[in-house]
Amino acid sequence: MCCISILFIMAVFKASIIRGASPINPDIIEVTDKFVIYKKRRIYLIGYDTIMIPFSKISSVEINTSIIGTDITIQSFGEGTIKAHRFALNDAKEIKQVIENHM
Repeated sequence: MCCISILFIMAVFKASIIRGASPINPDIIEVTDKFVIYKKRRIYLIGYDTIMIPFSKISSVEINTSIIGTDITIQSFGEGTIKAHRFALNDAKEIKQVIENHM
């Protein structure tokens, strides 16, 4: 018998179309009770590429602000790196705060 894990989504953030993100496939960051999930729609618009990083594996969260928008980089220990682009500054700050509160 297999175990079923239920994730409670706490917040969903989408890249800002006003800041130049693609309206068809914006970067999406979901914060659950256990993971940070990054989603990017595939090039042919069928399905998503997903990176899931547990809070226990996150080493740092960086915000880089420019005129165009704010980029978010989430580094981890052995789980890969999330690089999300063109978020609103307020959303980026909220993402960083939520992640740092769970680390």
